[in-house]
Amino acid sequence: MDGKKTNKKDTNLILYPGLVKRLIEKGMDALKAKDATSAYEHFLTAEQYEPDHPQVRFGKVLSLVELGRLKEAVTHTSALLNEGIGDYYDNLQVHISLLVQLGHYQEVVDMLEAVLSENTVPAQFAESFYQLLHFSRQMIDDSVLLANIEEEVPEAASPITELKSKLDEGTVKDQWTALQYLKERQFDDALEPLIMYIEDASKDWLLRSFALEILHMKQCEHSVHIKKAHRTISIIPNELETVNNQPFAIKVRAELEKNLEHEDPLLAEMAEQIGNLHLFAWYPFTPEPDNTSFWAGVYHFLASERLGLDRSIEEIADLYEIDEHSIKEKAIDVTQLEESVFDAYTHFTQ
Repeated sequence: MDGKKTNKKDTNLILYPGLVKRLIEKGMDALKAKDATSAYEHFLTAEQYEPDHPQVRFGKVLSLVELGRLKEAVTHTSALLNEGIGDYYDNLQVHISLLVQLGHYQEVVDMLEAVLSENTVPAQFAESFYQLLHFSRQMIDDSVLLANIEEEVPEAASPITELKSKLDEGTVKDQWTALQYLKERQFDDALEPLIMYIEDASKDWLLRSFALEILHMKQCEHSVHIKKAHRTISIIPNELETVNNQPFAIKVRAELEKNLEHEDPLLAEMAEQIGNLHLFAWYPFTPEPDNTSFWAGVYHFLASERLGLDRSIEEIADLYEIDEHSIKEKAIDVTQLEESVFDAYTHFTQ
């Protein structure tokens, strides 16, 4: 107690009633206004009065994330976990998310294996943790595969026959590895196996989208026939926009930013990630109905569910001016598509 008194005296700070609460409110308002610098300053000031206040400490983390200072943010989430401040699993979820963004996959694996082995993880976190664990394990495996691929398939020799075999009969991991090699291969013989792979409707949607983006990157001018579900199209890859630059995707992101970014940055990020995966799986098509507000609402609803938030589907439907039943119906479709491409998704970086 004496230490705290000295600290306040040294910094000439007087604790007025409700001051910390007001500083927290100002910090959150600044975050919603996208003024992360002011938010960080408010939380720092509040921390001088109540250094162990969960909302103050967590607000600092959110501010650092918005400022792009992820390495600092992850040191603070680590401290929250070690000191037992705030909700352990909420803090762990943010901590793991930051580690994944920083590419610290081994640390994610070590931590989640230990946590999940205790069999005490609440249901609303368990599925997400298992997916992140699987994803991080795959990223570690893939980094080893890609580091050795040049030794396995010498550049001087033509590996096309072997690559075609991997694309045609190999596991999802084999197909991913083959596509990565074809992406880097600087010879025209890489085009034919990529086109054949994309035109095979039985292959994974995500990997076919990835192959199509490779053809776009290689400025391929050959016609490619694509079928996904009941949709068919013939396109020239060089004439396509990448999925993130498609007008539809841009409008969906704008809808999510307008409705969520100022209100809840973490919810906005989760909704955008769900949308990115779904739109990439459908590429070069866009999902039906052709309504960006509708799909922003679906991604918002799914993100709220997965983060365990209590916002009702009625509120979300009203926000985007769409039908509740349609949201639920398409949310099921999105989830089923995610499940069908999950093995492939674990090989993609975030």
